[in-house]
Amino acid sequence: MLTAKNAEALVKRLTEEKASKASIVRELMEQSLGLPYVYASYGQICTPEWRRSRIPYCPQQKYVGMINNNCPVLSGKKGSCAGCQWDGCPCFDCEGFLRWLFELIGVPFYGAGATTQWQTSSNWVAKGEISTLPRNLVCCVYKWRTDRMSHAGMSTGDGNGGVIHCSTIVQRGNAFTDPSPWTHWGIPAGLYSTEELKKAGLDVSESKNVPILRKGNSGPAVKVLQNLLNQWGANLNVDGVFGSKTEAAVKDFQSTHKLTADGIVGPKTRAILDPLGLISEAGSAPSEATTASSDAEDCIATRLLGAGLNPYGVAGVIGNLKVESGLNPKNLNGNGNKALGMSDDQYTEAVDSGAYTSDQFANDGYAYGLAQWCYPSRKANLLNFAKAAGASIGDLDMQIGFLIDELRTYKTLWPILQNASSVDEAAIAVLEMFEKPANQGEAAKEKRIAKAKETLDRMPDHGSAAIDPDGTVRMTVQDFDEVRAALSSIASILKKYE
Repeated sequence: MLTAKNAEALVKRLTEEKASKASIVRELMEQSLGLPYVYASYGQICTPEWRRSRIPYCPQQKYVGMINNNCPVLSGKKGSCAGCQWDGCPCFDCEGFLRWLFELIGVPFYGAGATTQWQTSSNWVAKGEISTLPRNLVCCVYKWRTDRMSHAGMSTGDGNGGVIHCSTIVQRGNAFTDPSPWTHWGIPAGLYSTEELKKAGLDVSESKNVPILRKGNSGPAVKVLQNLLNQWGANLNVDGVFGSKTEAAVKDFQSTHKLTADGIVGPKTRAILDPLGLISEAGSAPSEATTASSDAEDCIATRLLGAGLNPYGVAGVIGNLKVESGLNPKNLNGNGNKALGMSDDQYTEAVDSGAYTSDQFANDGYAYGLAQWCYPSRKANLLNFAKAAGASIGDLDMQIGFLIDELRTYKTLWPILQNASSVDEAAIAVLEMFEKPANQGEAAKEKRIAKAKETLDRMPDHGSAAIDPDGTVRMTVQDFDEVRAALSSIASILKKYE
């Protein structure tokens, strides 16, 4: 059965053999048959710890039952993963399966849910109702129910409507059973060349078939973008992280060529910057783990905004992280450096290599990383998350993902960060509910509030409101306050006249 490591090796081999992206996806789907379904998963390694961490996200008890009952350890049938058919294998929910497939081949694909994936227009070069499904092309398929997409899968392009999707496991289905379990299909931008699509009878424009790159993306395609920008006079660190400096370089390039300077690398920008299509070629390689960069604050802010926090909530989180770690994902508490005789980098390398064991890392009592995780179970969860992502324990992007997942489990704190009315409120809430340091006095609060205000002051001014591909609405803090006030007034009027 396909393991996480085998999947990356398969993509690398097929890429070196010049296989098309669609054929790589098709092979990945076939090799994935039998892999496990775990709610709110998107390719992480299936472990009892990972399964347990997904339970807070389950909207219904049946998903909790599936997480527990299908795991030999959680169900009490075995004491360890030894002998389990899924040991070392990735796990998914239905939409997570699609995200995993496209991430492996480097095709940008936005949306953490089936509905948001479908509604994100930049994901698609073509889509339609299931009766018009292009039978010889690999496509995404979705099921519409009342007011949302309730399931997602992949059409294999076998000519007969074959579908592979993740339900209780990754399994086969068919788009044309009567009645069909699917209602719509879509082809992601960049999966096929425009010429291939036209040969298949789809009248699509070249400009629509170009995946969009923007702030918050990372991986090989961003490295190619940074190299191209450097050829036009930028001085970027080619780290594969699309942060503020890369965004500024894109805007400069756009201004020079009389394009809309929005910092988004869309069809018009790529036509001038990348006439040979080098970015698209880079996208067929597996994505790489993001390393820490000078854009750490901007990357954290972008991810938190995308996760649904408002600007005050974002600033409150980052203000606390500044105090905790200085936004250094490899930060080992000073006592740990002294006691263990290791620098931050040496400690990180020792954990990554296994020279410093998982048990030692979890139980040494020394705080580590962006949020200075210290409690044994939290450090163990962080390490498992890193292993599932195939990333270093000190990887910035991985730690941001873990931080967001962990924050969401704080059922009182998360809504506060989504709806905070001031930076003070958000910063103090993170201090008292999440970080919980020994010193929570007034001086400690003021320090974290001050750091949070620094973050708020330097958060980018997006001008008028903008909508990201995942549906996130971005606007200035001032505009946000005005919208909040207007909505509050409307709500009070409606309440009065109900």
